[in-house]
Amino acid sequence: MQLVLSLDRNLKVVSVSENNSFDHQDQVVIVGKSLDQVGDLRHFHALLATGFCFKSLPVPIGDQWYEAEYLQGGSDGTLTGGKLVLTALGRGNEAAMVLHDFVQSIDPFSLDAGGGILLVDRAGFILMVNREFADILGLQVVDMVGHHVNEAYPDSTLSRLPKVMDSGKAEIGEPHQMNGRQIVASRWPLKKNGKIFGAYGKAQLREGPKPSRLAGKLPPAVGKSNRRAIAGHRPTALYDVDQIVCQGQTMRDLKERLVRIAGRSSTVLLTGESGTGKELFAHAIHSASRQSDGPFVRVNCAAIPENLLEAELFGYVEGAFSGARRGGQIGKFEQAHGGTLFLDEISEMPLAMQAKLLRVLQEREVAPLGSQDIRFVDVRFITTTNCDALTLVKEGKLRSDLYYRINVVSLPIPPLRERTEDIFRLTRYFVEQFNVEFDLNVQGLSSRAWSALKAYPFPGNVRELRSAIESSFNMVNGPFIRLYDLPVPIAELQQPDDLSALDKGVFNLNAVKDLGSRSLQEIMEELEKNLILAAMEKVGGNKLVAANLLRISRPGLYKKLQKYHLH
Repeated sequence: MQLVLSLDRNLKVVSVSENNSFDHQDQVVIVGKSLDQVGDLRHFHALLATGFCFKSLPVPIGDQWYEAEYLQGGSDGTLTGGKLVLTALGRGNEAAMVLHDFVQSIDPFSLDAGGGILLVDRAGFILMVNREFADILGLQVVDMVGHHVNEAYPDSTLSRLPKVMDSGKAEIGEPHQMNGRQIVASRWPLKKNGKIFGAYGKAQLREGPKPSRLAGKLPPAVGKSNRRAIAGHRPTALYDVDQIVCQGQTMRDLKERLVRIAGRSSTVLLTGESGTGKELFAHAIHSASRQSDGPFVRVNCAAIPENLLEAELFGYVEGAFSGARRGGQIGKFEQAHGGTLFLDEISEMPLAMQAKLLRVLQEREVAPLGSQDIRFVDVRFITTTNCDALTLVKEGKLRSDLYYRINVVSLPIPPLRERTEDIFRLTRYFVEQFNVEFDLNVQGLSSRAWSALKAYPFPGNVRELRSAIESSFNMVNGPFIRLYDLPVPIAELQQPDDLSALDKGVFNLNAVKDLGSRSLQEIMEELEKNLILAAMEKVGGNKLVAANLLRISRPGLYKKLQKYHLH
């Protein structure tokens, strides 16, 4: 039997060939519903919305197994609608269950910009791929699914997924070439009870900042009379705009502003609490700027003693003062010539030094300590403060004339508690990062750990979230980070009412109090739901083991998970 669901561009079911139901007992009509409202197919909604295509992908619907196929996808990143074709398989086998479990574990929205994912069966044929993976190859997703992995890569090193399946060993964070582009690839075998059923890979571009559009075309900096340009050292930015991980519209809008700002040469003031990512934004502005092929020099104004700050910024000549280094030293202003100078926590700079900085900002002139030789520097300035700058001006801690000079373009970065929608994607990003660093394969967080994480206000913002996940990786013992793996301040937020079914005691006789107010069926369904929750938490989310623990079939467990919205 074959079922064909026609979907519109919003992934609503327009029609279903012959049968209009997947649940033959309840006869639930699905025409007109969004795909995320269709029981066993709910997970496909997120996959299709984020540009995945698939073919011969096993999926259970009730007690029946099907092969799913979806080959439509907009080349410009937009949805176009299409047909989801389901072909009956009969009974599922172990390979189908393993592949389906992997697909269910994917959170499409957690994949970073420029990252891709690919799934192959044991023979090496591509079952599923997303748009980001195809984009790296310069292909459409529909051109890849169904083909052997070594026949789908133009101008690329042969895929190592077949070798990973042969060896049964994962390869994490390995350099690879695809379509002439350098990537970092990670590959994992899909293994169960010592048997290999397929493999999946993740690809992330690891290219440096794009060359400036004016690279090689600009003449050397020409100053006024008696001035000379200094090349200096050429440290570079470490991050670009694609490495600003976010999901919510607030940060997406901020990234768009960043790109527009980066194309100009105006001074930028980044504001925000400690740990929000101001330095990451500074690196990204430089990487997207016309000066991206020039140096990116960072100065932490709060970390350098007051008596050394001037020498660090302006440099000095030999003999300028007692203890001066032989041969002198080039200052940060000159080191940043032709690029960007990032002044972190500028409000910590002494007032006397602020006056000297103001002249450099206005005239682009510097004179090393002990020298009368005025030198011209071509520098773009980016500054930050974690305090309210206007309040600092009123308190006399920041010169008003300097404030108006550095506040040409202001980019406020909101704290994490004001963009909680980003916590999930950031957490997934850090989990992937520490999986590579610790050589682990942590799949995510348990439901209780997620609840605690979402309830925590994160006064340390993104920096604190990253530290919390790193701390958990030092404690984790299994595929999921549990509540007690998290740092104590976060774990303590889990209230008794939020405890898992195991901690509540699913057979609590207080349910007797509900007699008369609820039917026996409602009470029994709640107990069943709590039992399923308890089993899932006990086995760390492994559906096969949970089904065995409950002594029900795997498809039966899937059906109950859908019924109680526990998927």
